[in-house]
Amino acid sequence: MKTIMYCLALVALAVFTSAAFAQEPTLTSAEAKFDTTTDNKDQQTKLDVYVKTNDGQEVAKSEGNEGRWNKNSTHTVALQIEGTPTRGQVENGTVTLTLHPQRRNKWSFNYKITLKFSDDTYITREFNGCYLTDHDPARTDSLK
Repeated sequence: MKTIMYCLALVALAVFTSAAFAQEPTLTSAEAKFDTTTDNKDQQTKLDVYVKTNDGQEVAKSEGNEGRWNKNSTHTVALQIEGTPTRGQVENGTVTLTLHPQRRNKWSFNYKITLKFSDDTYITREFNGCYLTDHDPARTDSLK
């Protein structure tokens, strides 16, 4: 009887520690850090930030970020997580930035997106030489 119980315990251990039962890490926090370079973002100009899966599902966002972001200044925006997206759903996704200027505005910047997962791993991507204007108000960058 002991041998049977021991064998069953080993089988159970093997099943529950297999890859099929392993839980994929989920997104726990997201932030975007913006470094304004040569052209500031005006006071009334709003910025939306979206992180999406590779099939376009929104998983994190921050909308309506306003305020004057002067030349050579840094601003960090925390994104609200939507649902429980997994690392696999996010890692081949995108970041979309949309500017809503109240008047003519050109904003030049670099930015870094940092995504933290439940297993304390991160996806960090940096994008340099970016700009958004009233004529070209949106951009989408790959997380790959």
